[in-house]
Amino acid sequence: MLRAAKGRHLRRRPFARLWVGSTIASSGDGLLLGAVPLLALAVNPHPVAVSTVAACDSLPWLLMALPAGAFADRFERGPLMALCNALRAMAILVAALLILNGSMRLWILIVVVLINSSGRAVYYSSYQAIVPTLVETDGLERANGLLMGTEAGTEHLAGPIVGTTLYAAAASLPFFADAVTMIMSSLPLVGLRAKVRERTPTSTSIWDGMRLLFGDRRLRVLVLIVALLAGLQGMETGVLVLLATKLWGIRAGAYGVFLAAGAAGNLLGSVVTGRLVGRFGSAPTLIGMAVLSGVAYLAMAAAHGWQLAAPAYFILGTAVGVLSVVSISLRQRLTPPDLMGRVGGAWRGLVWGAAPVGALFAGSLATLGGLRLPIVLAGALQIAVGVVLARPLLRSVREGAQPAQ
Repeated sequence: MLRAAKGRHLRRRPFARLWVGSTIASSGDGLLLGAVPLLALAVNPHPVAVSTVAACDSLPWLLMALPAGAFADRFERGPLMALCNALRAMAILVAALLILNGSMRLWILIVVVLINSSGRAVYYSSYQAIVPTLVETDGLERANGLLMGTEAGTEHLAGPIVGTTLYAAAASLPFFADAVTMIMSSLPLVGLRAKVRERTPTSTSIWDGMRLLFGDRRLRVLVLIVALLAGLQGMETGVLVLLATKLWGIRAGAYGVFLAAGAAGNLLGSVVTGRLVGRFGSAPTLIGMAVLSGVAYLAMAAAHGWQLAAPAYFILGTAVGVLSVVSISLRQRLTPPDLMGRVGGAWRGLVWGAAPVGALFAGSLATLGGLRLPIVLAGALQIAVGVVLARPLLRSVREGAQPAQ
């Protein structure tokens, strides 16, 4: 009976509108996921330059996280998401025109990536904050798994393959295509409203989310673990395109196919999360996936070709998919409805803000000690984080899953 109720709830029109709009947006983002690293290589192949471009994709979370969360609590989230995607489309269209006439430079690419990722920061704050208003609390893993699984299939699986294929035909094509999809994604989101209007917050301070995130022990332990893991993942993404093309023998045109291996794992992880949590519990599942992803990093570091690197990347994608669904669902359960946007914004500021730090650090490490050093260090530290912080996480989750007051 409960499963049937969940299914009916997820098929309701507001959730369907969210799913359609986010699917289209993720499809466009996937095009650039494969194309931007290749463009960075073409503009300036130095490891620091490439890792800087990668870092800029998540750097705005250090600056935009708290305002983005406040926007998500203050304004209607659906229209705000639509506006962000429309503005992103304009920046991406400018980039496409510059590439077309041969005027793209490294600093211009960095600016475009920063603008696009700033828009994504506001978009995702509203995106994750609106989910608990459209589904029941006990359906969060299922809803987040569906949304993130679709995102994995579009943004991380199909998108990079199509994006790199278009890039091989003409460097500007994936950028033109992404601009179109961003506009299309805005259409189903413009009229999206939560089923029940949340109560007006007693305070509108952008710092309220940060106060609760660090004031509630359960949230504090959870965000610490996830932020550390995100920083280590940033070390991997910062040099991934260099590892793939220079050490693993992957041609530029096939880079999107390699990325698809990780996306396929991410999709699998999103699908099986509910079963893993049901059998082992949220905290043990999160800890197990942290250790597994560390092992995958070390396997990638040991690889001398795609034959080992691709399966290891698939395992990494699976672990990351599970980690994402579990951590987001736990955070949503522990957060009061009127603070959902601001807590989510503060969370992403710390988590996604850790990624560019890791990416920039990776570029420096690769310059000093070779391309394999960042990913070896990331793997060893990832396993250590999972082992050392396992006990605090288990204890904090056992304290209960009621929203903080």
